[in-house]
Amino acid sequence: MLGRRSNSVTRRAIGCAMMAAAAIVALGANDRPARDAVIGALVADTDLVAPDFATDALIRLAGSSRITDPAWRLELLDQAFERSYGVEEPYRRWSPPGVPPDSRQGADLFASSTALNRLSLQVRIAQTMAVTDPVRGRDRFEWIDLNLAPGACEDPLVASVDDYYTALSFLARRSFADRGEALRFLQLYLWRAHLPSEMPAVARALQRFRPTAAEATYLEGVFHNVLEFSASDPRGFSASNLEIISRVADLQKAYRDIGVLNFFLLDSLREYLLARLKEPRCSDSETESMAPAAYNAVVGRLGAAKLVDLMDPNGVQPSRMLGTARIDLYWKTPEAWNLHEDALDLRGRGQNPLSIRIRRTKAWREQAERFFSDLARWTGRSERFERDYFFQKSFLFTGVIEVTPPSSVRSAALKSLVEFLRESDPDRDRRSLWFAFLTRLLEMAQGDDRREILAALENSHHPVLSLYARMERMGR
Repeated sequence: MLGRRSNSVTRRAIGCAMMAAAAIVALGANDRPARDAVIGALVADTDLVAPDFATDALIRLAGSSRITDPAWRLELLDQAFERSYGVEEPYRRWSPPGVPPDSRQGADLFASSTALNRLSLQVRIAQTMAVTDPVRGRDRFEWIDLNLAPGACEDPLVASVDDYYTALSFLARRSFADRGEALRFLQLYLWRAHLPSEMPAVARALQRFRPTAAEATYLEGVFHNVLEFSASDPRGFSASNLEIISRVADLQKAYRDIGVLNFFLLDSLREYLLARLKEPRCSDSETESMAPAAYNAVVGRLGAAKLVDLMDPNGVQPSRMLGTARIDLYWKTPEAWNLHEDALDLRGRGQNPLSIRIRRTKAWREQAERFFSDLARWTGRSERFERDYFFQKSFLFTGVIEVTPPSSVRSAALKSLVEFLRESDPDRDRRSLWFAFLTRLLEMAQGDDRREILAALENSHHPVLSLYARMERMGR
């Protein structure tokens, strides 16, 4: 098994190198436009950072308007794809509302929002490449491996690969001259879908393909088979069943609008729901009890009540009940709790922050100065995991900085946050979380603090912080 994977990675690396070389030869060394020196320096610096950051940076640089040479753009994207095989996080995860943001699971959700994972990065490369060369973009997409794992009732987060199926429909629609070949391509990769959390994205992909009536009739059968042979995943079904109903309803209406006169999709959906509702269920899930009513409402809205069997509104009983989601709340140690309470006092304990008039007073400013000083000194030795400490401290820094008016206190706090990020080396298990807070800092740099934040990042002597500050300064 290991040998096959090693050979596969080697073939991919060779393929990337060959495609990059072909792009250079095609133009000829003497005919290439001059390459932007600033971008060239930034590209060179991607060799100094982990594959996660290098891949993301190369994609951003490839999309810059300063690149006028299509061959160079494709070369950078090929480099990015090769680097992406070293990205640790395989795919994005999400959860329906209900996971507290200040919990270990909320931190995982926040980290996942950056899309700093192998699958999302590779999809971005394929889509960006397809704008310049649709066939090469499609070729890159064909190298992407999903390898999704079912969820667990103890974990509220499930796989989220909507961007994969969005790219699939885009490439099927845009990269083929022959519509029959496009349909075969779409069908081939839809067969990868097997988890409940994938089904809403599959339904959207089928709609975005914009089929003719004849194509839609054929694709109804494809979707029926995807649903029928899909895998059991109680947590994934709990998180996705209501969205599955909604998206299939949208798809059914779209197909009706182009002349498909049956309700085959609703029939297929009913069979799928009945099969899944009879399976084991997570004990804390409530959405399954809502599914029959939601399905019946869709049937009524589409005017199919006389042609489609309804579901028993009392629901379907599961074969057995499983575990519940674990939520590990933060602010449990005395130091963390006290700092969190101080932050709430500064922000205000209501839904809205304290008024700007209060936050501009000398008393508030002195209180904020003491808070940031205490926060900077907090070592987190009592926290169970280093990741917990990192999230809580970064969360408090960014939360209070955002409500601090421009002042010397705010400037000092921003520098302290940059220093904390510099010292918190992003190891493998928290790169995406570390990057999420860097992203928030870069978002702050869109305001009045721009010059100050970018200077602090660039002068940090940290390869990732400096790289992203210079890319942000360069703009698009």
